[in-house]
Amino acid sequence: MIKLSKVLILTAILAFAGMSCQDGTNPVQNRQSPSPHLNYALPGGATFESASLNLYVNQAYSHLVDLHRITDDWDENTVTWNSFGGSFAPSVETSFLTDLAGWHSVDISALVMGWINGDYDNYGVLLKHNVFNWPMTQYFARENGTEQPYLEICYTMPDGEVFCDQILPTDDAYIWENYPEDNFGTRTVLYTGWNTETALEKQAMLKFDLDVQPQPAAIGDTVWIDANNNGVQEAGEAGFLDVIVNLYDCSGNLIASTTTDANGYYLFDNLTPGDYYVEFIKPEGYVFSPQNVGDDATDSDADPTTGVADCTNLEPGETDVTWDAGLYRPEFEGCTLTIGFWKTHAGFGPQANVVSPLLPLWLGTEGGSKSIEVSDSAIARDILTQHVYGQPSNGITKLYAQMLGAKLNIANGADDGAVAAVIAAADVFLANHDWNDWAGLSNADRKVINGWKSTFDDYNNGLIGPGHCGD
Repeated sequence: MIKLSKVLILTAILAFAGMSCQDGTNPVQNRQSPSPHLNYALPGGATFESASLNLYVNQAYSHLVDLHRITDDWDENTVTWNSFGGSFAPSVETSFLTDLAGWHSVDISALVMGWINGDYDNYGVLLKHNVFNWPMTQYFARENGTEQPYLEICYTMPDGEVFCDQILPTDDAYIWENYPEDNFGTRTVLYTGWNTETALEKQAMLKFDLDVQPQPAAIGDTVWIDANNNGVQEAGEAGFLDVIVNLYDCSGNLIASTTTDANGYYLFDNLTPGDYYVEFIKPEGYVFSPQNVGDDATDSDADPTTGVADCTNLEPGETDVTWDAGLYRPEFEGCTLTIGFWKTHAGFGPQANVVSPLLPLWLGTEGGSKSIEVSDSAIARDILTQHVYGQPSNGITKLYAQMLGAKLNIANGADDGAVAAVIAAADVFLANHDWNDWAGLSNADRKVINGWKSTFDDYNNGLIGPGHCGD
């Protein structure tokens, strides 16, 4: 199916007498309007479903008829065998057997889809016998006034309701090899085939005026916090909220602007197919990751200096979600930050969430009976605020907060030499003790725990270790 952009329905309507099948009933009731369209476009928001060419065969001799796409424009009042010059694609779109007189419906969905997509120009269809044979197959033309040929297009509206519209040809004609300079565009019938074994060929032509709009295109993807500054999106690295992204055509004209959502995602859709590029506007204090270091779907595409990505061509119907940008704060490389910073950058305020990309972390050895797995930023915030896992008066609660801050700093690239031994000892303790055990600890144990907490506090504030960011 094709998703179509909003187009206008043209209002030119041809008065139309009722069609009849062999049993006298209308073969397809028009559920949108009582009269077929002459000039036509799909309603806005419609999803194309199918298209069929419907012909009333007046004289049938069980010939196989091929349908070809016409490749050059023509007019029914002037076209001749010579002027047409065989302007049709050699490939057969479809074939049908004229075994009985009456209505014949031929599926040409792929051809109409090609017109809608803009894959080729809409100059109509040509009918010709599959092999040299006679007598001629005869069809009613639009000038016949009844049993006129028509194109039926079916589509689904956004509410799920299906409609089928009938579209009359704007031109139909037959051309005759025996009379190569004569025009037969105003006749009431069309022909394919030969009069007799020695007569030359007749071919039928039909053209429908469709307001063809190329299927819209889209471009987008993700801006993310590149925790390890390697230019590749990796598991756990969070999206960056409210980054401005601009869309330009490749002549430098600004087309649209947007901002990323909570997951760092952005999208420009309903675009006319063509050449575009995106520009990312970096937030203050951040720089772009290395450009084009890996797979297009996961690497950063922004030029580190300008934030501009390469120009790309969007085909009709294409949604290209491979245009990303990684961002990081260079002043945070190798240094430490306080638990206050990590608390305000956990994704629950205006600041970017820089905690999630560093998780999961454990307070205690992994899998310990009382260890806490910090698997998401909500748990991290609860620990850092010191009001969920105990209260600030509880030494283990304070140890949780400062130790998590230290582990976040290490995960963010800070050297752990000053605290590695303390982390190892505290992890062993927290694997079997939690904040509920504080009240039952001896003074000696409490003193050790407070010492661990102070060491982590000093590390996070840059008094020991690699130093505080910004100092």
